[in-house]
Amino acid sequence: MTKLDRLARSLPDARDIADELTLKGVTLNVGGSIYDPHDPVGKLLFNVLGMVAEFESDLIRAGPAKAWRSRRPKASFEVGSPSSPKSRNPTS
Repeated sequence: MTKLDRLARSLPDARDIADELTLKGVTLNVGGSIYDPHDPVGKLLFNVLGMVAEFESDLIRAGPAKAWRSRRPKASFEVGSPSSPKSRNPTS
């Protein structure tokens, strides 16, 4: 596979799938690098790539929500409301 985010949507899912494939004797090639579950560096890189993929996915999902929040109408003063400067009576 070219990127780890094509394997799973979250890091725990990616780990579970990788463990299952490893038990079946499948070798994972992620972006040109072979994932070796018995090598500490291989485990580290797999987890780091998984965290980055999950982070990117979270950013993509959070993007539209931020855009919608920024489009909400802003609060404004209404003429005649108690907080409006025009409704105050000058007493000086």
